[in-house]
Amino acid sequence: MLRNSFTRNSRQGFNLVELLVVMAVMGILAGLLLPALAKAKGQVRTARCINNQRQLLLAWSLYNGDNSEAAVANGHGVPSSPISLSSSASESAFRKFWVPGDDHFYYPAFTNAHLLIDPQYALFGSYLSSAAIYKCPEDKGTVNVPNVGKIPHVRSYAMNEYVGWSLDPEELNPDYRTFTKSSDMKAPTDVFVFQEVHPDNICFPAFVVRMPGEPEQFYHYPASLHNGQGVVTFADGHGETHRWVDSRTTPPVTGRILAHWNDSPGNADLAWIRERTSYRIDGQP
Repeated sequence: MLRNSFTRNSRQGFNLVELLVVMAVMGILAGLLLPALAKAKGQVRTARCINNQRQLLLAWSLYNGDNSEAAVANGHGVPSSPISLSSSASESAFRKFWVPGDDHFYYPAFTNAHLLIDPQYALFGSYLSSAAIYKCPEDKGTVNVPNVGKIPHVRSYAMNEYVGWSLDPEELNPDYRTFTKSSDMKAPTDVFVFQEVHPDNICFPAFVVRMPGEPEQFYHYPASLHNGQGVVTFADGHGETHRWVDSRTTPPVTGRILAHWNDSPGNADLAWIRERTSYRIDGQP
């Protein structure tokens, strides 16, 4: 009898009000948890980007050690075309750099991952076998190839042009040290080697910097893909995220090519990059 009474009076599920309350609570919890989850995923991608650059830095260090401390060749150009060695030289030579790359319109360097890992084309090809190392996980940039369409580009990073520059020295500021050997750096903790580049602005393997005494301009914009920050790695082996503070440093990513030589007077971010690119040969600040 008691059993039958319990069966008749037992509740078989939620009523409508209770269901709405449960759904409301779940919505509140989702609203609280999803931003935290998105933030955690972003932190994981930032950590992967830092690790990518550290792998590049390790390859840079290994190459130096295998070549009597000579820094790996840096500059701009591709193995399939002759590159002038100086503005006055009549001869040209085929040159390899840590990776190939030229202006925005040499599409293979931006779309063919094989060129990054094949020693025939890239000096780092003997040290790194994964093309994924060259791509920031936050980088969704594409290259608009004629008659093909938009293709994700394969490289997010560039090397400080004052590190290992092996083309015309007149392209750099003669007042500042060019580091042809890793031992040339008196303070490696203050010299960046690799930098993330704005997805619409990446082209050369070298990250071009206009130094003090030259116009205050960005040739390459740094990337700001990590919640307004970019990843930079230094010659002593450490990597860090840096938050850019001037809105002129972080133009939006549109998928269209960003022009170079952009004036930015009084930009604290440009000053920060300059200070970590090189130092004056005469020792002056």
